[in-house]
Amino acid sequence: MKINHGKLDAFLGKVLDAHKTGEVSRIAAIGAIAHVVAAVEKGNESEAHSWLNSEEVYNRRMKKG
Repeated sequence: MKINHGKLDAFLGKVLDAHKTGEVSRIAAIGAIAHVVAAVEKGNESEAHSWLNSEEVYNRRMKKG
């Protein structure tokens, strides 16, 4: 599975910035990063892709934490 490193960098920056500003908890930030890492490790390209490319998926899942 190929990961677009530019999109991964942007995702990580977005998560870290959201935590820094208090928009999301530490647990939510860790969970988001862990989801992407696990998806990549398992070869679940659609899951990783949804986190990295869909603003809707990101927003919906980050608001849960």
